[in-house]
Amino acid sequence: MGAVQKLATVVIVGMVALATLLVVYLADEPNRMAAEVVEKEEIAIERGISTYLQNCVVCHGPAGEGYSEPGAEGTGRIGMPLGGDTELGQAAQELNQSEDPIVRQERYDLITETIHQGRGLMPAFGRGAEGGALLNDEQIHELALMIQNVDWDLVYNETIAASGGYPTFPPPPAPAGGGQPTPAPAEAAQDAGAGEDAGDAAASNQFTVESYDIYFEPTEIEVPSDTEVTILLPNLGAAPHNFSIDALDVSVDVAPGETKEVTITAPEGEYEYYCNIPGHKEAGMVGTLISRPMAAADKPATADEDAAADEVEAAGEAPDAATAQNVTSFDIYFEPAEVTIPANTDVPFTLPNDGAAPHNFSIDELGISIDQAPGSTEETVINAPPGTYEYYCNVPGHKEAGMVGTLIVE
Repeated sequence: MGAVQKLATVVIVGMVALATLLVVYLADEPNRMAAEVVEKEEIAIERGISTYLQNCVVCHGPAGEGYSEPGAEGTGRIGMPLGGDTELGQAAQELNQSEDPIVRQERYDLITETIHQGRGLMPAFGRGAEGGALLNDEQIHELALMIQNVDWDLVYNETIAASGGYPTFPPPPAPAGGGQPTPAPAEAAQDAGAGEDAGDAAASNQFTVESYDIYFEPTEIEVPSDTEVTILLPNLGAAPHNFSIDALDVSVDVAPGETKEVTITAPEGEYEYYCNIPGHKEAGMVGTLISRPMAAADKPATADEDAAADEVEAAGEAPDAATAQNVTSFDIYFEPAEVTIPANTDVPFTLPNDGAAPHNFSIDELGISIDQAPGSTEETVINAPPGTYEYYCNVPGHKEAGMVGTLIVE
């Protein structure tokens, strides 16, 4: 019996110990659950920061400061303040990171809906985006969670580390194709050695007005009056834009990455062109079209000149050497958006990434895919048969946001 009593005592003591451990474990369950929630939130916030760096930093800034005041010039940013040291940024952060659960939920709902549908100058990134969402529901949740919890100094430091310096909005780029701006007609005449009585040099009947976020380039064009001219309208921004001239009944919507064109015949005078997307004109997306009399086009080549050209061609004279090309990646577009090169010729390409985010240069048909870290410059040589090829950034969401260009091989 003594042995049985000892065994029973050991069993009872063991059960009491197990029961005690179970009570302690269950009592600590809320702490473990809270720690797990915190860990998951930290991971989601890190992913939110990554999404912010790829999609938001250009418009909202590395510390979430956005514009210093609505429509302010100088920073190049059009995004609403989310944080940072400015007065507006501090006010936004106080709301977004409020400790009042009701206010906090209201701000979360507003942030997620804004990212989904867009608002003001901001394009839609979720279900409201035309042609497919750039961000899924989970990414938008993580981005909102980041905005409501992040230390913006951390975002700033990660941006600087990723970009190799303070990311600034790029200056207005050169005209598409990388060439110099077309001289004004009077300048062209002067360059040609024409006297004052010779009149204006011939003007082209095709012009280009590029849309960026949030300005036109150029902001002034001169066209021959009472003459049919075509205006090409590439949208190199991440947001939808529009080209309107009220006096000529012109209104052309242009999606990101798209190029439209419009043909006009304008009487002599000055006309305002602007973007009619709400808030864009007020933010400075305005230009001037000047229509005035101009001389006839340059005279066509004479028969003798044509014959001389035919002789050169018949002689099999070698074509000019291929000119090296430069295609720069910005956030979030290429400059230039169109490049023309000779066919079946080795053409060197320099590919600098001047953006704050990683980018890529891909041409599927030619088997080209080159990753570009922020601040880096890559190189490649392209030799292609005649045709038209699309180059784009294969970083998720960048092509859809308009980071696309055209390579013309002829």
